[in-house]
Amino acid sequence: MTVEPSLTRRSTLRATTAVTGAACALALAGCAPSVSNTKGKGQAPEEIPTGGTPYEVGKIAELPVGGSAAATAGEVEVMLFRPDEATVLAYSDICTHAGCKVAPSGEDFKCPCHGSIFKGSDGTVVSGPAKAPLPRYAASIDGEWITVSV
Repeated sequence: MTVEPSLTRRSTLRATTAVTGAACALALAGCAPSVSNTKGKGQAPEEIPTGGTPYEVGKIAELPVGGSAAATAGEVEVMLFRPDEATVLAYSDICTHAGCKVAPSGEDFKCPCHGSIFKGSDGTVVSGPAKAPLPRYAASIDGEWITVSV
């Protein structure tokens, strides 16, 4: 790198820091999970996507009403919550804060990395640092099976 004599040491350091900071931000953005709702706590739950390939992820008898569980739909790991006898909800298992894997915790999902808690009933943030709800997947009860489409 050639430095012009008219540039001061301070201005050279500022320019280098700005370029390095921008490069780091771009590199880190590629590692961050995709989050479509970043408006903050208390936000409405994500829309349930339509389509995708349905997978049987477990038997309904194994998920009690008010319970949460982890499951795998194809190659996608998901979190499940059963609010009542006729409904099962499915969410991404990736925390919207830093991309860690959340785990079932009673009626909620908890991130072990930084302590974010998400409601099982709608995926919204109970406590942060996460600000966006968990992304949702279409889920249904088909006979004795729980089906999730991803």
